[in-house]
Amino acid sequence: MIPAMPHVCQDVSVIDRERLPVLVVAGAAGSGKTTLGRELARRFRTALLDLDTLTNPLLDELDSVLDGPHWNSAGPHSDRIRAGRYAVLLAAARDLVEIGQRPVLVAPFTRELTAGAEWERLVSHLAPAETLVVHVDGSPELLARRRAARGAERDAHRAVDAPAEKPLVPHLRVDAELPTPLQVDLVAHALEDQSQR
Repeated sequence: MIPAMPHVCQDVSVIDRERLPVLVVAGAAGSGKTTLGRELARRFRTALLDLDTLTNPLLDELDSVLDGPHWNSAGPHSDRIRAGRYAVLLAAARDLVEIGQRPVLVAPFTRELTAGAEWERLVSHLAPAETLVVHVDGSPELLARRRAARGAERDAHRAVDAPAEKPLVPHLRVDAELPTPLQVDLVAHALEDQSQR
């Protein structure tokens, strides 16, 4: 049963735009983070920076010249590819923050959620903006079903997900099974509460 919740923030003016954080939408493949990120960017009238959109086209073009398996598979270049992809995302986000924008970032952020060096790098790139991590979480069965249904090429080379660990950084958990409008309302409600502090 899905709990009913009214639209709490159709009018984004109730949220102090000066205090709006960068929204960091994280989750496993198939969790719906891109869909949620797109709707959050639309709701708050801000830029959307999706890791896949920013980096996959170039990597797909370069894949034939890389030694080893597909770039999105575990291989000899995996760590360097990951570092490069996230560097692109953070550089684009930094440019927007410097001109006063608060973008929505969409990526798995797996290492960042462990509160290690990658988390510190993320926070420092986004400073002085605050961040709000929105972790979209669902059962492994749900995620596998969604990936199979979408049939995306990027999923064909993806390793099987390990069981999801609870993020070690402050975050707002959003259930992947909830309809997107309700997910957006949950985030908006959290932002409204934060804005009133």
